[in-house]
Amino acid sequence: MTGLYLHVPFCSKKCHYCDFVVTTARGADAHARYLDALAAECAHHAPRFAGTRFSTLYIGGGTPATLETDETRRLFQTVRNFFSFEPGAEITWEANPGDVTPEKAAAYRALGVTRVSLGAQSFDDAVLGSMNRAHDAAAIGHTFGILKDAGIEDVNLDLMLALPGEDAAGARRSLERAVALGPTHVSLYELVVEERTVFAVWQKKGQLPLPPEERALEMLQEARAYLKKNGFVHYELLNYAKPGFESRHNRLYWANEDYLGLGPGAYSYFDNHRFRGSASYAEYLKKIEAADWVPHDDEQLTPEAREVESLLLALRLATGADIARFAGLLPKKETSVRKLEGDGLLIREEKTLRLSEKGQLFAETVFTELSS
Repeated sequence: MTGLYLHVPFCSKKCHYCDFVVTTARGADAHARYLDALAAECAHHAPRFAGTRFSTLYIGGGTPATLETDETRRLFQTVRNFFSFEPGAEITWEANPGDVTPEKAAAYRALGVTRVSLGAQSFDDAVLGSMNRAHDAAAIGHTFGILKDAGIEDVNLDLMLALPGEDAAGARRSLERAVALGPTHVSLYELVVEERTVFAVWQKKGQLPLPPEERALEMLQEARAYLKKNGFVHYELLNYAKPGFESRHNRLYWANEDYLGLGPGAYSYFDNHRFRGSASYAEYLKKIEAADWVPHDDEQLTPEAREVESLLLALRLATGADIARFAGLLPKKETSVRKLEGDGLLIREEKTLRLSEKGQLFAETVFTELSS
């Protein structure tokens, strides 16, 4: 399988936790310039993928739904002019509450979108305000209804836990309201305060009221139990799906398959190396318009490094890693595996190696140990 990721950088506001490559530049001129650059980038990479039929297309951001309907049609036409897709390919479109109109939703369906990922994050208006989100809680249900009315049945909700000012009761209410809408998939993230964000500045000043780590872990455990109780399968560390609605594009990442990333800041991974052409929106435009195809970052992976990475990605899945697949690597990691088993973080069965429930909570500890 091979996936195609497309990064649309436009946002109406930049959230206080966001360290993605985004811009608040808006309007027809900015969008047209981006779409021109995207077409040039597609033309550059198309020869390498002339014989490839992509299994998935994921259009993320940023907020792709900020594009107007005619701009969205142009984006899809550009991509299909240069690349081919398998019949029944999964096509995911990211949106934020409040950015989708009935006209836009109908266009998504007509253009072949099979799945929408909606960035809800929280159903608490005060918490949403503290994050600088551009929507309120009411907009989540309203947008969800628009998508359903357009015939888009597969809708993911992104939710965040351990947010500033959020207590356990608030987190529980958000989860209950999310499940009540009837999504097919929920992605559940714990807040990570990244450098170069507003939250990082506040944290350094002692002005970010986050719950203590122990309480954040309890919130996560309660959320996991609630989702499982309501019919969601916990198939990956951060992801829960109704049976049959697992994200195929994300599973491609976890299987360490090849993918092409287009747009500002997007990473690609093929021919045993990972690279991105740009690290900012401004750099993206400047380089594309100058036909400068030298990567901003380029990491060549050795066979062993790729195998270690594949092992760590496989452990993210509930099914774990196939021991036979990693027969050459695991003996070299035996000391680490035994230590992690002894700490109750890994479970070794006849054919698989997987994270325990405790290991899921402390996955980074496991990954650090196995990477050394």
